Amino acid sequence: MIIAIPMSRERLATHFTKAPEIAFYDEQLQLIARFENPAVGGGCSAKKAMLNLIIDHKADIVVVQHIGERMLGKLLDAGMSVSQADNSLDLSELIRRAKDLNHRLVDASQGRASLNHEKKGGCCGGSSGGCGCSGGSSGGCGCSGKAASANSLDPRLLKMPSTQQTEVQYAGFRMIK
Repeated sequence: MIIAIPMSRERLATHFTKAPEIAFYDEQLQLIARFENPAVGGGCSAKKAMLNLIIDHKADIVVVQHIGERMLGKLLDAGMSVSQADNSLDLSELIRRAKDLNHRLVDASQGRASLNHEKKGGCCGGSSGGCGCSGGSSGGCGCSGKAASANSLDPRLLKMPSTQQTEVQYAGFRMIK
């Protein structure tokens, strides 16, 4: 099991994407690798680089104190478990808590609201390039760059979920159908 920990001054960083470094540890507290965080001072593409760094190093669990709902959703969608802890804990306690299912974040809504993302008109929205990515409809953070209106929503998303009992499957601690 590989555990990714955003670090600041040899402790768990307060905010996930603003951590100066990302460290990767195994269950026995052995440091596997440590990298400068590519997201520091960057926009959408820098945050995507941070996400890719964690995915590329095959992290099973990411430990956070505070994280935005958009990044949390992307980690969960990538199949990673996200454990919440306080930065006052030492490394051994962080890793012990990372394995404890009671400290897991299982839904993007458990992250902090992405107020700046909306204020800037979504990724690549607005005349200033939105949140700092290079433009275009691909949106470095995965959004389309357009504000959704009631007329542009996919009609399949407007349907109410069925109340019939169906078999539930789990992947990465998120319910899928």
